[in-house]
Amino acid sequence: MAGRPGRREQPLDPQAGPLERFALGLRELRESAGLTYLDMAQGAHFAASTLSQAAAGQRLPTREVLLAYVRACGGDPGRWADYWERVRREVYGLSVTERSLTAVTPSATGCTKATSFVGREHDLAAGADLLTRCRLVTLVGIGGVGKTRLAQRISRSVRERFMDGTYCAELADIGRDRASAEAVAEVIAAAVSVSAGPGQDPAHALATALRGRSVLLLLDNCEHVLDASARVVRVLLDLVPGLRILATSRQPLDIDAEHVLRVSPLALPALWSEPLPDAGATEQDPLASPAVTLFADRAGAASPGFRVTEANRHVVARVCRRLDGLPLALEIAARRLRTLTPDELLERLDHRFRLLGPGGRDRTAHPRHQALRALFDWSYELCTEAEQTAWQQLSLCVGGVLLADAERLCGPAEGSEAPAAATPDDTFEALAGLVDKSLLTTVDTGDHTRLHMLETVRAYGQERLAESDRTRFALRRHRTWYLGLAAQAGAAYGTSEEARWLRRLRPEHPNLRQIVIAPPPGDEPAEIVLGACLGFWLHCLTSGNVGEGAHWMRKVIEQHSRPPASEATGTWYRAVWVAGFLLLLNGDHVGTQEMISRGEHALADPADRTVRQPVRAELAAAFLQLRGLAALVTQDTVNAARYSQSSLETGHEVATLLTRKQCVAQLGFSAIIQGDHARATALLEQALAMSDAQGDTWHRCYLLWALAVNRTESGRSQEAVELLRQALGDIREIDERLGEATISETLAWVLAPLGAAGPAAVVLGAVDRVWQPSGSPRLFGFALLTAHRERGIELARRSLGDVAYAHAYEKGRRLGLRRALDEAFRGLEAGGF
Repeated sequence: MAGRPGRREQPLDPQAGPLERFALGLRELRESAGLTYLDMAQGAHFAASTLSQAAAGQRLPTREVLLAYVRACGGDPGRWADYWERVRREVYGLSVTERSLTAVTPSATGCTKATSFVGREHDLAAGADLLTRCRLVTLVGIGGVGKTRLAQRISRSVRERFMDGTYCAELADIGRDRASAEAVAEVIAAAVSVSAGPGQDPAHALATALRGRSVLLLLDNCEHVLDASARVVRVLLDLVPGLRILATSRQPLDIDAEHVLRVSPLALPALWSEPLPDAGATEQDPLASPAVTLFADRAGAASPGFRVTEANRHVVARVCRRLDGLPLALEIAARRLRTLTPDELLERLDHRFRLLGPGGRDRTAHPRHQALRALFDWSYELCTEAEQTAWQQLSLCVGGVLLADAERLCGPAEGSEAPAAATPDDTFEALAGLVDKSLLTTVDTGDHTRLHMLETVRAYGQERLAESDRTRFALRRHRTWYLGLAAQAGAAYGTSEEARWLRRLRPEHPNLRQIVIAPPPGDEPAEIVLGACLGFWLHCLTSGNVGEGAHWMRKVIEQHSRPPASEATGTWYRAVWVAGFLLLLNGDHVGTQEMISRGEHALADPADRTVRQPVRAELAAAFLQLRGLAALVTQDTVNAARYSQSSLETGHEVATLLTRKQCVAQLGFSAIIQGDHARATALLEQALAMSDAQGDTWHRCYLLWALAVNRTESGRSQEAVELLRQALGDIREIDERLGEATISETLAWVLAPLGAAGPAAVVLGAVDRVWQPSGSPRLFGFALLTAHRERGIELARRSLGDVAYAHAYEKGRRLGLRRALDEAFRGLEAGGF
């Protein structure tokens, strides 16, 4: 009779050792009873897989699992318990009596692993230190993060402190329906060979045996018996003053004596698109990391001959990042290299729960750790219904989510379209529960808490969401919320709230990306996405995502090629302006003109009565302003001035598109190009006063920069440096990346003729790291500025020589822009140039 449905038990050799003989005896007992493991599980309070593992011959089952197995088969529990104890002594070298610790050899043998241990130096030191000062230390982290392995290493590092031994009690096999304090105490007692007498409480029997001893207990996998574990630990700590306990759990025990050590995934490698290491750390390979080391170690063991090479190192790094540095996921994935190349492995990670299934398992591991899905199934089952629903909803969020946003996304829904938490308090408790269970992590962003979910946790939540009946509702809720945030940001542009909203929207860029590139639902009102476009233009510029923003707007306008016959008509025109603006900064001048023409032709359509005349005039002024900016970029000062002046003469503006003050600024910049520096100063200062009156931080920074350019053109470089310093200080308030790069470029070519060629070259190197991934041509393609830059580079190169220039340039790339600027200004203040 098959032991497990669809799977034949592996043959055992009775000559191989006591574990195999013990397992054969258990198999014979089951076969004599005529039972399958499924039959046995019905009354045993353990899963069939757990009972089958008891007779697998790979490890000795816990005493509780053994007794459940024997009772299910009608065997003699007492005889089998004695047999189990003899095998335990023989296998693990424990010379103990059932009721005494007198001759116990210090060990944690029951939990020992044979494979190498990677990284975790800080956690090892922190854990050992905590055990010196604290009586209960709990390693808390998501399943598969390596808590057990870390606990074993900590135990090993401190074992000399505990003269009477260190002992590991594995709690994973206790069934959730048997999660009593008595059951937990029995497993712990069995781990140290203590058993309670008739009518004696196991926890008190254990405390009596431990009293006066120097012992460390390692309690592994407490999460599913949390309350019971907490009660037993409390009793032991109260009754055994010298006892130390090291526990592992997916969430804290939450008792007074507990000190929590959060266990995070292994550190990840950098990717090519991320900042380079700081100066002084360049000897270290940015792709080297504990995650890569672990993957390479396990892959080399599973597939002899595998090595991380120059050809595959970037792919390996991406695999490690996609798997979040989770040790269990990396180990299972590494075994798949017996069949797949690293590139093929990476391609299949979109279906990670199938890929990292039982076929890549460690046969000796607990069933919950033999496949990635089993690991997360277990975590999901430990969640309340509200926590499960919140997990599904937040799995749609990319790059994290503000706690306040999460409460809105997961909270009570308007109407009764889909289930949600009953009250805001219930929502908060569900989110707190996910944090406690290590499924969400928190990051303090200053004034607000941001929640993060690992990609693998997100992938599991999305699969669960797809299986539910709330997929459509959850997707619409996510989409509506984040598009609404973008719309609110757009409405604040040009006001004193502008800087706050730019900062607010910055971390939501991944969520916006996911929403915009996905097909919109067929029943979504046009104004939802068109309204969000008003927030895209300045957000994508200030976040350094101009190319991506241009792509978004192409998609949106393709989906909404004509003004909708609804209240969203005016919003459509503004979205077309946004598309033209971002295409212009992306260097697509043809696309810009097409968008402007599209908007102007629609406005001129006499059949269109959906837009009232005042609004129509405002929109016409905005398109004229954009035509003026496009002309200015190509140094066509005649048309730049003509279109800008025409826009002003309409007497209208779209405040959120900065129409009037931008036109004044464009006239001022045209005057710079034409050499009329007095007129340029007057116009730029007029625009600056308008921006200051409205609290428009972004526009103010660019106007200060334009004034600096004008000072430089008129031979007043020292004044230009001070204006640029002021502009950089202001622009850091909104963390405007391309604005900072533009101002810094200008600073570099101002510094070069001032005898500061070295700092100029350093700044130029640092600036390159900003422009390259932005999707925008350097200096937005402004011909005047590009010419100045080339002259500045040539002057710096002549002053320094090619070798010194290249050295300074590379130094800037290593430093990063902020540090390069700080160094340059310190040099100016010290007069060292």
